[in-house]
Amino acid sequence: MTAKAKIFNWLIKGALLASLGACASGQTNLAEGEIYDPFEGANRSIHEFNVAMDKLVVGPVATVYGTVVPEDIRIVVENAARNLGEPNAFVNHILQGDGDAAGTTLLRFVLNSTVGIAGIADPAADLGLFEQPTDFGETLGAWGLPEGAYIELPILGASTVRDTAGILVDLAIDPLNYVITQEQAYYMLALKGVNLIGKRNTYDDLISLLLYESADSYAAQRLSYMQNKRYVVSGGETEIDDLEDPYAFE
Repeated sequence: MTAKAKIFNWLIKGALLASLGACASGQTNLAEGEIYDPFEGANRSIHEFNVAMDKLVVGPVATVYGTVVPEDIRIVVENAARNLGEPNAFVNHILQGDGDAAGTTLLRFVLNSTVGIAGIADPAADLGLFEQPTDFGETLGAWGLPEGAYIELPILGASTVRDTAGILVDLAIDPLNYVITQEQAYYMLALKGVNLIGKRNTYDDLISLLLYESADSYAAQRLSYMQNKRYVVSGGETEIDDLEDPYAFE
């Protein structure tokens, strides 16, 4: 086994153990729809750091990016970054037992990588084959593992124990990791980083609403993240109204 394979193997084992540990948490004592947040004090400190970083660095850079870089170039970057995520999404759809989504994702990757010239265009969408993003955190949810405690990660933002474990496993199972060179990996990472800046610019209104126009930006972000994640993992069966904001009446 190569050194890279050993590292990926340990990442998978560690992430799965961390996620399984969530099963034994106090989450089982929660009322339906309640958010398990035993690390709120530490989370709020990290949240303050993330908001400061967004205000001082990420937000301004995203504004410059959206202003200076032509829209056509931004679309190319978004398309290429999205295409690089398709192989990992394909693996997760297979693990979730979703053959239809896996087939669509595979066709998208093949078409966009060839006809779309390495993903800079999205001809698959023109044929009605739209992106179906997913990740290993959602795979764990599909397998029935609980979300665990809510946590806020430095820079990355809102997450849960299950989703954080999923981030680590996604790094290990992404097929591209096994076919690209180290130099290509750096370019891929840079492209994804630029795309994240682009997304920050695209969703500026929503992010500003959550972080700067809410009476409690931490609670607002936590609720928004958990609503979306529970909706996706449940396959659309969890209603947004089922999740109450615990700060709504304070």
